Amino acid sequence: MSKWFGKRLAKVFTPMILHNFRTIGSLSRAFYEKYGFEALPIISRVMGEAGVEGAKMARSRLKGGGIKAVSKLFKMYEMFNMPVEMIELTDEIIHFRHEPPCPFGLEETSKELCEAMEAREEKMISIILGEEVEVKVIKCVAAGDEYCEVLYAKRRRKTS
Repeated sequence: MSKWFGKRLAKVFTPMILHNFRTIGSLSRAFYEKYGFEALPIISRVMGEAGVEGAKMARSRLKGGGIKAVSKLFKMYEMFNMPVEMIELTDEIIHFRHEPPCPFGLEETSKELCEAMEAREEKMISIILGEEVEVKVIKCVAAGDEYCEVLYAKRRRKTS
């Protein structure tokens, strides 16, 4: 499939894909607003389950292995008018930022809700790499920041 065709296809489906992100975000936001912090573990679990399925789909599209190959998934967001700026990319971490709007529509909610939603990417990346990663939400529009900044890092193994 040519790049041109892929970009055209992305353009056609972008509104639908963004609508799905917003719908997931709206449901999560409503659940969080009704149940507060008690909702967060449930949202995180559901998003983690979505990450498992996302990993299955993403694996076949990746060329190569390791965290640098996984970082290319974030570049795909650009096809959906969600530019991502890589701040740092090594064999151990993916550190990026993106400008608003939040793809899930979580503006002015809470950092905790954003972190629960990030369970999707955390699980997806962990499965693709075959090792645990942890996510750190440094800044997020959900908490009122000007932009989102997120860091995924391979979890360090504890030595005894």
